[in-house]
Amino acid sequence: MLVISLTLSLGNFISTAERVRLPDDCTIGYIIEGLLEVKLLHSPLFHSHLENLQRLQGESVLQQVTLSYGDPENKHNVVSVGGVFGLQQDPTRFKSVHCLLYPDTIWCPNKKMS
Repeated sequence: MLVISLTLSLGNFISTAERVRLPDDCTIGYIIEGLLEVKLLHSPLFHSHLENLQRLQGESVLQQVTLSYGDPENKHNVVSVGGVFGLQQDPTRFKSVHCLLYPDTIWCPNKKMS
């Protein structure tokens, strides 16, 4: 616990990330595996902004734990979900994914997403 406390408190997390030159999520992995020596398990349900998220199709999106939110300019980082929102209304597909997960939201159309 002392290692966690020293690594995460009083701005130490930021300095650790800067020292190892990794983004925040990778720094957490470094602390857990590198400093605490606890083996992390790989899960295909977590997704990075560096992945081609177009491989996830339709309702498989519902099974994922995380999806990164990408810029519509990075076409590989936008999930492919059908929906009633056109690409002009929803270029990142964020609204469509929301309605797939929460179809009763007041601004979501009543049609089933496919």
